Amino acid sequence: CDRASFQVVRQQLQLIRRSRKMSTTPVVIVGNKRDLRHRRSVSGEEGHLLAMTERCGFFEVSAAETYHGVLLVFHRLVDLVRETRALRKSMAGVRGIVRSVSAVFGKKRAD
Repeated sequence: CDRASFQVVRQQLQLIRRSRKMSTTPVVIVGNKRDLRHRRSVSGEEGHLLAMTERCGFFEVSAAETYHGVLLVFHRLVDLVRETRALRKSMAGVRGIVRSVSAVFGKKRAD
């Protein structure tokens, strides 16, 4: 990864954070061209650190070596989307139950 691309990733993460709640938006950072480590200006450690800071996934892949790494990234992202959808559904169900209980028990009775 070159430094300019890494800065673009930082900017995109800020946009995501501003536009949606980052905790409910599945995000992964993908470093490509892992096979060209000798030409990189951003270390894998920097990528991992950014991912930890931003609470998202991080992968380093090389399409030149094998497509399996790229496939793994897509599978993991699909898994994250499914997990997020399931969590949203369960939270919506919990909120509905809380509203129902509040509607029944939350009102003061006039005696």
